[in-house]
Amino acid sequence: MTPPMIIDLSEWQQPQQISYPLLAQQIDHAIIRVQYGSAYCDKFYQTHLQRLQELGVPTAVYAWVRGVNHEDMAQEARVFYERAKKFQPCFYWLDVEEQTMADMRGGVETFRQTLKSLTQQKVGVYVAHHLYQQFNLAVENFDALWLPSYGANRGTFQGVQPTVNQNFDLHQYTSNGRLPGYSGPLDLNRLSGRKKLDYFTGKIPATNTWGIAEKGTFILQAAIHLRTAPSSSAKSLAVLQPGQAVNYDAFAHEQGHVWIRQQRSDGTYGYLATGTSDGIKRTGAAWGQFK
Repeated sequence: MTPPMIIDLSEWQQPQQISYPLLAQQIDHAIIRVQYGSAYCDKFYQTHLQRLQELGVPTAVYAWVRGVNHEDMAQEARVFYERAKKFQPCFYWLDVEEQTMADMRGGVETFRQTLKSLTQQKVGVYVAHHLYQQFNLAVENFDALWLPSYGANRGTFQGVQPTVNQNFDLHQYTSNGRLPGYSGPLDLNRLSGRKKLDYFTGKIPATNTWGIAEKGTFILQAAIHLRTAPSSSAKSLAVLQPGQAVNYDAFAHEQGHVWIRQQRSDGTYGYLATGTSDGIKRTGAAWGQFK
């Protein structure tokens, strides 16, 4: 995976199939679809936005553009704004993947101008790779450019970059990503490096947002899974063996165990259960020695 982790969601990811608390631990930012044209409202956008915002995930919104003339484009922008405004999204995106009028360049610009005047916030554009040259959108007028390019589409970044414009800011690199908290495929995105995450979220990431800060070393007395999240159902990164030492920077009582957090070389974190807990205190001996 490529940190920071940015996903986009729509009604294809149904809330009953999502463990929002677990998924929220895996991601740094989420972009939620609000509508497919003005006539179709995404079934679950409010649920996605509300649940993720409650868990502290910075959320943006996007609209699939389907206007058939300039006035229709302006109306789509107004409807998009009215549907999304109560959630105070940190960024607005236009998703342009379908030709619905002859002058897509002018129509999309009308959408952008209308939305910008309503929100007074940053507005970006996502353009289908195979339609980029044909549409010839005025991408320079947007606050950010988001492009897809999957390569083999194996769920991880394969090094394949968008080629239609080198000056992109966000890259959707797979539609087959997998993260704990949702068993189905996810769109995963990475920053190009031109802009930092806080440009999109308006939020500077905290240095320690989990557990109680504490530095120490834990020596294992039994084999224990190092996981991507403090949950026994989270993906295992490795099985650590007795005698191995884990340096940690925080701990917490969660999911029936006392967990410690290890910062890994790529900037991500691994979580190790060190014994059982009732959520407040240990209920048994630790599975190793603390130093």
